Amino acid sequence: MKQAATLFIPLLIIVPGLTLTSADPQQPPSATNNNPIMVSPEKISPISGHIPAESLYQVLAAELALDREHPEIALANYIAAAKETQDASIASRATQIALSIASLETAIEPATIWANAAKDNLEAQITTAALYIRINQVPKAVPFLRRAEQANAEEAFQYYLILFRQLQNEEDNQRVIEALRLLSKEETKEVSGHLALAEIYLYQGNEKASLEMSEAALKISPDSPIAIQLYAESLLRSQGKDAAKEFLDKKMASKKQDLLVHQYYAQFLLDNGFTTEARKQIENLVENPNLTTEELLQFARMSMQAQWFDIAEKVLKRTSNVAESKDLSHYFLARIAEMQDKNDVAIEWFQQVLTGPFHVLSQVRASTLLTEKKQYNKALEILSHAQPSDIPEKKQIILATVDVLNHANRQKEALSLLSESIELMPEEIELHYARSLIADHLDRLDIAEADLQAILAVQPNHLDALNALGYMLANKTNRYAEAQQYLNKAIKISPNNASVLDSLGWLYYKMGDYKKSLETLEKAAKIMPDAEIAAHLGEVMWHMKDFEGAKRVWHDALEQHPKHENIMEAMKRSMSSSNKKPLMQK
Repeated sequence: MKQAATLFIPLLIIVPGLTLTSADPQQPPSATNNNPIMVSPEKISPISGHIPAESLYQVLAAELALDREHPEIALANYIAAAKETQDASIASRATQIALSIASLETAIEPATIWANAAKDNLEAQITTAALYIRINQVPKAVPFLRRAEQANAEEAFQYYLILFRQLQNEEDNQRVIEALRLLSKEETKEVSGHLALAEIYLYQGNEKASLEMSEAALKISPDSPIAIQLYAESLLRSQGKDAAKEFLDKKMASKKQDLLVHQYYAQFLLDNGFTTEARKQIENLVENPNLTTEELLQFARMSMQAQWFDIAEKVLKRTSNVAESKDLSHYFLARIAEMQDKNDVAIEWFQQVLTGPFHVLSQVRASTLLTEKKQYNKALEILSHAQPSDIPEKKQIILATVDVLNHANRQKEALSLLSESIELMPEEIELHYARSLIADHLDRLDIAEADLQAILAVQPNHLDALNALGYMLANKTNRYAEAQQYLNKAIKISPNNASVLDSLGWLYYKMGDYKKSLETLEKAAKIMPDAEIAAHLGEVMWHMKDFEGAKRVWHDALEQHPKHENIMEAMKRSMSSSNKKPLMQK
């Protein structure tokens, strides 16, 4: 039986079954930084570069076989050509095809030819090492790991970590560790293996082993920034922040430390409560005229984290003069202004984010701040000039526009916009959900229900759709059995969701089960104090003759949400149903 070809292949080859999630928080930190770009081709890409004349026939035959969907014939021809010519490009192609259709063992031969023919090629070395690790021939992997280290020690360190991360079962992980331990025992001036092991051990919670490996790395390379960071992190976790700080202070006494160490030291001080020293460190560092824009932005981010807005603004005004960082700098300046409740200043900065990944977000945020000031037309104007680059950004602009129109009581325009947008993007669930809410507000229950049912047809457990449909049916129809069916399903999915509990409590009230309604709404109010929940709870209490309790609930809610529409309506309904006056309306 053939072994499944599940293997990390950097950059060039993607193997079936390989998990490519690049933002897994459970993985070693460095393994998620600077990941190589990995693209899974729909078809095996054609060979590029020079083809030796003696193997041209075999290569052409192989490509013809691929075109006719006979990859096994193509593989045989490519392996034969690789063995005959020892050519790196042909061998890499053979490896690629072997991993796509055959076993790991079949891929070993062309991969080894590839690695031997291209000794400075990091991909070739790591791919071949990974193959030997996967078939449990760990000692044979070590020479290829060593070559990778010799080719580029810094990148090799990252590849080792990614290799550990991508080989997902425990057996393979242990084999990677075994290979790296063998690598680290060799006489060498390189420390990539030591550093990778130190970080893997740290990730596994084995601080003692991590300390040993990072200490060994420091003996070989005393000023290695990564070794210093890993040793400090291991000390921090095993012996506490004071021990880690003592070590770092000694290292910082050396004036030749890399800027990366200074950055790490500043972040360490900030994260561990040494704020006075952290501020002094950052203030000194940002005075360096030779810092790159990226480095300056890193210090601006740290300063924002500590709410040292004076430092952050000073740095960001410096980076805003650099073309490639102008928009990002403007975005951060806007966020600083917003954090200081200087919303007019924030709006101006947001509007100056003209391009890049923060452009749409900035225009949306500016429109939100203007909406809070009831400057609806200006908010809509800003959104109309935004330049979304893809469907997610287009949705952001549409939904932000709908939000402004809704706040401006222009729901009919919002409904028209959403209907036009859904015509163009019928599969976008967020647009259907937004239209259902607007349609409900306009009492177009036919549209609202159709949208919510469309969502549930695709995602039967969509919590918001279940809750919205259940509440709408409870509040605006007498289809209580259907409403209960949707809300019971929602509460099973999220038992302590305050919004669902509120809907369910209101359904019980409409059904006449006041005791159950009161219990459910009180539970919702404890989980999340909210104006709408308070409106419902007060109305139920009023109906149950607990007038003082209802007044107290409404009064407290109005303190937080003056003249809230739902509370005012609940009070009005309650007042009209009895001779008592709920409370003075604010």
